[in-house]
Amino acid sequence: MDTEPLQRSHSAEYFGPQRDFWWNRDFLDLMAVRWRLGEASSLADIGCGLCHWSRLLYPYFRAPARFAGIDREARWVAEGEQHFRRAFPESPSSLLNFRQGLATAIPLPDNSFDVVTCQTVLMHLPAPLDALREMLRVVRPGGLLVCVEPDNLWNYIPFTSLTAAVPTETLVRHFEFWLRCHRGRIATGQGDHAIGELLPGYFAQLGLADIAVHQSERAIAIYPPYQSPAQQAVLGHERQAKELAFGAWNREELAGLHFAGGGAEKVFEEVFAELTQQYDGEQKAIAAQTFHAAGGGIVYLVSGRKLRASEPQRPI
Repeated sequence: MDTEPLQRSHSAEYFGPQRDFWWNRDFLDLMAVRWRLGEASSLADIGCGLCHWSRLLYPYFRAPARFAGIDREARWVAEGEQHFRRAFPESPSSLLNFRQGLATAIPLPDNSFDVVTCQTVLMHLPAPLDALREMLRVVRPGGLLVCVEPDNLWNYIPFTSLTAAVPTETLVRHFEFWLRCHRGRIATGQGDHAIGELLPGYFAQLGLADIAVHQSERAIAIYPPYQSPAQQAVLGHERQAKELAFGAWNREELAGLHFAGGGAEKVFEEVFAELTQQYDGEQKAIAAQTFHAAGGGIVYLVSGRKLRASEPQRPI
């Protein structure tokens, strides 16, 4: 059964330059050692998009390494392949495979890749366990499954240099607003943006061994004069989201989520107006060179090893 409804493509709205600043190289160096990527020679990236994530991981693998990039949208299969081949022109073409397919119906053989991974994919699926089972099918016995997913519910409640002036009641009302939107998203089958919190339990449920959970240590702090490339990318993305009305600024979609989560129309109108005023206040503070924030967020890196046939299943 197809558990990935054909929703309006939104990926392009999030594939901007800010995505190039998600990771610190020295942190990935450490994770590559922890995951023993140097011993692996094949990688599959499910929901690869423009291959931002896999282009970072691929150099750690034992060369020449096989790679498969899978995405449900033909545009990203084509553009992801271009980006990947441009980044690794020395890799034999026969070892690189880019195909269109769903995370719940991956067009790859059983037990075929040393490492199978995804980044911010499960959060958009109504049945993430189905996708995890499918990814695990592709992992070879003894191989590794690595999933990178956030807890965006908490990431919607940032504390900044302006927060101290906001009444407690307003902050509580905003949290309830985002919680209702979060639950509305789940209720309407549009994914779980806090899926990162559930992955370790899902990995245990599926019988993976050596489950490990890490958090990204990357934070893009925002402070005057806002001149670093990372700061410029993040602030530019926020302005673009507001101007083009996507993400948290898509009024129609946000209202639908809020109502599906049990929210009232009057509350939605009040809070959306408050959020708009908050954004305007932040932009004025940025223009005045007074706004600052640490810029952190919760992003989990969860990994687990697929048992070999000779290994006993471990009790959960």
